[in-house]
Amino acid sequence: MIVCHPASSGSKPNTSYLRSAGGSDELLTVAEGCAELRVSKWTLYQYIRSRQLASIKLRSRRLIPRSAIRALVEKLTIEAAA
Repeated sequence: MIVCHPASSGSKPNTSYLRSAGGSDELLTVAEGCAELRVSKWTLYQYIRSRQLASIKLRSRRLIPRSAIRALVEKLTIEAAA
């Protein structure tokens, strides 16, 4: 469940709607996903294009559930161990 909060009046954009109520499945931006995986933007988009990494498109923004990143890391870890 995604929680939406009204926009604040400050100059910084309100991104609190990207956090889930339980905090367990946070939606990350592409930049945050790159930092989380420690890969380039190009590599992250390759994972998305190859359907190895789930993402959603919200208007013009591409968002990645934290659970999708965990699933990708788990999959890559299993493949590396094989």
